[in-house]
Amino acid sequence: MTATQFLELVKNFKTGTGIRLPRIESGAFKQNIGKINHIIKNERYGEIIAIEQIPISPRISENAIVLRDGIKILVSQRKKIAMPEEVSEVLSFDSEGKLFWDQHVLINEFRSRVVQIGLEKIAGEIAATWHDIFSFKAEKKNSSGEITDFGFRPPQLGALHAIGSHWSLYHSAGTLVMPTGTGKTETMLATMVAYNPGKILVVVPSRALRAQTFEKFLTLGLLRKLGNIGFDSLNPIVGVVTSIPKSDEDLTIFDKCNVIIASMGALNEDIHFQSSKKIASKVDALIIDEAHHIAAPTWTAFKEFFQEKKVLQFTATPYRRDGKLVDGKVLYEYALQQAQVDGYFKKINFYPVHQIDDLLSDSDIANEAVQILKQDLTAELDHILMARCADTTRAGKVVEIYRQLAPELNPVLVHSVEKGSEASLRKIFSRESRIVVCVNMLGEGFDLPQLKIAAVHDIHKSLAILLQFTGRFTRTSASKIGEASIVANIARAEVSLALERLYSEDADWNILLSEMSSQAARSHAELMKFLNESKQLEGGQDGVDAQEISHHLLKPTFNTMIYECEKFEPKRFHEGVPDNMSVQRVWLNDESKTIYFVTRVDFPLKWTRSKTIRDTEWHLFVIHYDQERKLIYFSSTEKTNFYDKMVSAVGATRQIREEQIFRTLGRINRLIFQNIGVKKNGRRNLRFAMYVGGDVVQALALTEKTGSSKSNLSGTGWENGAPVTIGCSAKGRVWARDPGSIPELIQWCENVGDKLLDESIDPSKIIDNVLIPEEVEILPAIRTLSIDWPMELLRKSQERVNIYDSHGKDFTLSLIDIDVAAMRKSVNEIVFTLSYNQESVWATFVLTVGGKDGFLVGEQGGDKLKIKMGRKDLFLSEYFSNYPPLIRYIDLSELDGNLLIKPQNPREFELPEQIFEPWDWRGVDISKESLWKEGNIRNDSIQWRVSQAYIAAGYEIVFDDDAAGESADLVCLREEADFIRLALVHCKFTKGKEPGERVNDVVEVCSQAIRSTKWKWKFKDLCTHILGRETRLASAIRQSRFLTGNANLVNRVSQVSRFKEIKLEIIIVQPGISKANISPDQKIVLAASHSFLQETVGIELQIICSD
Repeated sequence: MTATQFLELVKNFKTGTGIRLPRIESGAFKQNIGKINHIIKNERYGEIIAIEQIPISPRISENAIVLRDGIKILVSQRKKIAMPEEVSEVLSFDSEGKLFWDQHVLINEFRSRVVQIGLEKIAGEIAATWHDIFSFKAEKKNSSGEITDFGFRPPQLGALHAIGSHWSLYHSAGTLVMPTGTGKTETMLATMVAYNPGKILVVVPSRALRAQTFEKFLTLGLLRKLGNIGFDSLNPIVGVVTSIPKSDEDLTIFDKCNVIIASMGALNEDIHFQSSKKIASKVDALIIDEAHHIAAPTWTAFKEFFQEKKVLQFTATPYRRDGKLVDGKVLYEYALQQAQVDGYFKKINFYPVHQIDDLLSDSDIANEAVQILKQDLTAELDHILMARCADTTRAGKVVEIYRQLAPELNPVLVHSVEKGSEASLRKIFSRESRIVVCVNMLGEGFDLPQLKIAAVHDIHKSLAILLQFTGRFTRTSASKIGEASIVANIARAEVSLALERLYSEDADWNILLSEMSSQAARSHAELMKFLNESKQLEGGQDGVDAQEISHHLLKPTFNTMIYECEKFEPKRFHEGVPDNMSVQRVWLNDESKTIYFVTRVDFPLKWTRSKTIRDTEWHLFVIHYDQERKLIYFSSTEKTNFYDKMVSAVGATRQIREEQIFRTLGRINRLIFQNIGVKKNGRRNLRFAMYVGGDVVQALALTEKTGSSKSNLSGTGWENGAPVTIGCSAKGRVWARDPGSIPELIQWCENVGDKLLDESIDPSKIIDNVLIPEEVEILPAIRTLSIDWPMELLRKSQERVNIYDSHGKDFTLSLIDIDVAAMRKSVNEIVFTLSYNQESVWATFVLTVGGKDGFLVGEQGGDKLKIKMGRKDLFLSEYFSNYPPLIRYIDLSELDGNLLIKPQNPREFELPEQIFEPWDWRGVDISKESLWKEGNIRNDSIQWRVSQAYIAAGYEIVFDDDAAGESADLVCLREEADFIRLALVHCKFTKGKEPGERVNDVVEVCSQAIRSTKWKWKFKDLCTHILGRETRLASAIRQSRFLTGNANLVNRVSQVSRFKEIKLEIIIVQPGISKANISPDQKIVLAASHSFLQETVGIELQIICSD
């Protein structure tokens, strides 16, 4: 700074004006792994009553300001001048024009004492002065909500008292849940002063938060301003650890301070020096800030050394970044909703962008966010926009978008490796810039309340923390700060999933986060509506932390008992609660007529007489009233008892049971029983028998005998175009295998209730139509329709199942065909082959029915193939011997190893005339099937003609999947207003001249059609399959298989499928089939295929043929 500039600054000092005197610092004491500092006196204000000239040498005088308290302060640019007798303090200006102490008598005295007695003793003396100086003074507000007297906020006082209560009894870890902006750091400071627990180690997750926490402890934050301690109270000696300790000498920093601040990374143990136990021995208390970041096993191991110390964990959310709850007893939890009511947390407006195309997503988010910022600035709100990105590369691209959109707002980039980050932050603080694009630098600890608009370009941290950070409203905020806004693209799966996780973690987000015209997925919206309408009732006990049994975390398994009811009185359920059962939480949804609650039962243990050790069982009960059908559904995870008193108390009358309950099995196609329980009269030990697998034939026969009846049935089948599991008991219980949300349970129950009241469903006729598994030793004398991979493989994504050849080269299932090569009925053998291109057989296998094991699969020729299952490699023949391929016959019976699954009463299949669509095949060589052959497009092929017809019909994607492992010859996709139309087209030219050969052609194409049904409920896997095939099947002469559309469009449709239903069409195209002259054998095969599609995925087979 020049002399002229210095003199200009000095001119600002005038009599009768105030001056902000800088704080008096001891100066940093450098240590091996960090530094130590002490603020001798905080910043204060003084009033200038005079300005004098004081000589500092015979020829030179300097200005001195005289304060009302009589203190004279010299103001000089000269360094380390000899102070005149009448002054003891010298102020100067730094290069930015800020005042600092060049000399001060208190600094000299402190450093002299450090030399005399050391920092450790001084720290002890300071701690001794804190005895009884803390006042538990509360903030006061008037009726308008304005603060009339400063003090601690309710969450701070609540947390502080909870800490004192806990420490009076325990040293175990305690957790305090306080949303961002409610004063966590001041609570830590108060804990140190009020309870004086000794030497404290404070651990924070990041360097940015470490710096801010260090600064807070140096000055004791706002404790003086709030009136909780006196102005002259002494500040602590504070150390900061910035690097990993590697020796005992490095750890001496812990001896010299009242409090030490460290980041988690700086406490990692050096490979040659185990420091954790030694650190624990040097401190009396451990405070962990932002504890939700802690998940690593190394950190857990570090904390183990503090078991005998006082440990506090502060967090804004009780959920760690790995999704688990932070451990430790929750001492205090201040709810988000309460924070909003108390005015510490503002409502957040959520503005969802719905952009499927990733290339346009960033622009759409930026456009929306900039528009919100400009509206806020027009309204004279002091707001800043923060755009969050996953990495530095993304941030670099995104900041350019903002610079093009709003150059006048001067967007800046801030991240840890950006050299200009400090300068950029200064621009944000000065409002020279209103937009900051960052990666992970502006975290929870960054204190700038004006950051009120968050543009979420990438989800990479806890969404709850980002929202709290943006929504907080601190007492230092001016009235120019309004409501917060969040912009995110919910078409991206990770954003939608993050929102679902957010809602599941804390109910209050449903109130605080206002979704502005959100197009969330239907099931998600229904769940949110249900949870919003659910109100917690009084009467639950506080035996466990509320977070652990939050109603957002409930996921019941589907089971119910059904009762008739005229008047539902849900709140009376407690009249039927057993004496040994305590109700922990109760929620009532009046709109849905549903009450649900969590219970606890403590049982004494047989192996101890202790009255404190108990075996605890937790159970969930859901009672729903179906007003339309006048039914009560009683669902519980406790299935060993019947709760007749409880259901009677809420209004239930007659229970639906015995024969009527088996109506549950109605409307289920291709029902296969896994087990049947039969109740029989006679000797007591033969009263009940359970039958599984092939024995269900015997069981069904028994149910038809006098004196025997069905006790329970369970099986699988197809309902409403999707696979289902179902079970029911004559005692009145109905169940399914999969868990779900409570709204999904209610929907499932009401579907059950609808069937129970349907008089057209005859339980005895349901049994007539089930598929019966029967063990066989000879192959059936029926024509084979198709072969498919085992269900165990079909449940997996084909791109994730790998088969290896003898050289170790892997092939995904999506590139491999499985086909029947021969039926050797005389020796009960089925020969099937695998191929990975359409020209050659890769390997040949033989399935033999009979023998001691029932069946066996052996490899007959070709390569010795292996399949990788988890970490284990198996020969494919060994795998098939445990999980055989599924063989289907034209009567729709199925062979699964040696189990022949067939209808108890086979029926005639019908072939509706309307499924035939004759085309004019002029210009097409119907002997040519594939549109691509030997490096050329064949414009006169069947596939080419069909592909052009679908392109002309407006399908955005037409993909040629014709190769081994195909989903169909052509995959065609078209997005409609409310659904996605998926057409799987299977083409076949006529090879055979003889009638029998022409039937084989139909069998082949129908086999492909049946195998493709799985894609209806595996649409995302189909999209992955297409993208994988596009990459793997590409060649120099044919770089793409898209006839229209591209990979980006496939990704788009995959994303849209989360919001829209898939409507499947399966089409076979065979010009060799004549609608007018179809042969009887062809008709049988087509009718069977059509029936299979109707019974499983609920659609008709479409046949494009000739006249």
